[in-house]
Amino acid sequence: MSIQRVAQPETVDHKALAHDLSILEDMVAHMGGYLMTEATRWDVGKSGEPPITIGGYLMRRRRLGYLSDLLDEDERHRLAVANADYDGVIARQTVRFEARVMAEIGARMREWAEYLRDLAVSKRLSADRAHYVWKSDTRVVIGELLDAFGPTLPGHITDDVAMLDRRLQAHWEPGAFIWAAMWQPAYPAERFWWLYGYPAAR
Repeated sequence: MSIQRVAQPETVDHKALAHDLSILEDMVAHMGGYLMTEATRWDVGKSGEPPITIGGYLMRRRRLGYLSDLLDEDERHRLAVANADYDGVIARQTVRFEARVMAEIGARMREWAEYLRDLAVSKRLSADRAHYVWKSDTRVVIGELLDAFGPTLPGHITDDVAMLDRRLQAHWEPGAFIWAAMWQPAYPAERFWWLYGYPAAR
């Protein structure tokens, strides 16, 4: 993939990019242990840090790769090393890795479906845009898992995700990008429409 400078300097929070890289490295460092658990999200006790998940790693791998020209040379090297380490871990633990992928996508889809059910009946929730900004991470991760493993997943999963998307689109107000502006180049509207607007208030 050809990388271009896709964000203007004034929109970039380099500390946030560096923090995302640090999270990715930490996820990779613990990925071998995570694969041996039965947890969907594995908290290794770091305060304020997201739990380790395959989807969370993939989300950061893709967007940091897309925006890698905004990292310095040392950070790009660290990203490459971490990604290579991850590839090595999953190659050595293929059976456990496949089991954890299936468990995570099932859990993420149940979480997203539950949110959409609540959204359909709760005026308070449909008006809570801050909650949607936070919750939309779940749909992004579902997309990352589908992109990475779609051909190996049961066929109904893609259909189920499409059904959930139609449910959200039926009550959707298109708008501006809802995450921090620096991430926008990694999330084009035609692919990540659920990050461009909010559920319509009821």
